[in-house]
Amino acid sequence: MPTLTWWAHRGSGKGPTENTLSGMKTAVDAGFKAVEFDVMLTADGLPVVHHDWVMGRCAMSDDPALAGTDPLTPLASLRARDLRHYSVRGERIPSFAEVMQFCLEHNLQANVELKATQPRDAIRLGYAVLSALSELPEPLKSRVRADWVFSSFYHASLMPLKGLRLALLYETLADRWVVHADALQAEAVHLHVLGATPEAVRRIHTTGRQVRVYTVNDLEIARELANRGVAGLFTDRMDFAQHSF
Repeated sequence: MPTLTWWAHRGSGKGPTENTLSGMKTAVDAGFKAVEFDVMLTADGLPVVHHDWVMGRCAMSDDPALAGTDPLTPLASLRARDLRHYSVRGERIPSFAEVMQFCLEHNLQANVELKATQPRDAIRLGYAVLSALSELPEPLKSRVRADWVFSSFYHASLMPLKGLRLALLYETLADRWVVHADALQAEAVHLHVLGATPEAVRRIHTTGRQVRVYTVNDLEIARELANRGVAGLFTDRMDFAQHSF
């Protein structure tokens, strides 16, 4: 059976510190060698690490002047400087550049999920991520090219990143998935745990591509998927980091 990689979903699992630097430190301390996190754009084009399209569940405003206002503020309506008023349990929303630096300093593999808040911004998000990557010195760029994976439900976000390790993201395998995978030269497909059926996994493997599955929080299900030859599992369970089959 091939070696299976556990990926810390949203850096530390869905919860109080998801997509934060302290959350990723939790994953490192637990023994994870790979993390997944979400990248979105502010109104002025800064890629930041955050999951929801609106502020409120993850990050709340801590500006007294905004007290009593609607907490469900669309992230895409905020500029980078506006984010200083929002935090996740007291921790500022990190930029993509800050999380890149953390992952590289801790020798973490990363799965960067590009989450466009609306379809027309999908390709713009891809170019923003590419621009941030271009700021890295060459030795670090080489590590990103070798170890990092970029995935998205919006395939247009991946177009500017063609040539890097790309993964198409689906809940269930789409009818024309292989056409899109070939067009992007994607090396993998990421499926929801309910969509990772034996037939779906077999179809992907017949094209020579890897399969990774989200979000797997049950060891028996993980074992079944490992037996099907999946390459990686995304989990919220920080105690799974050291588990092998």
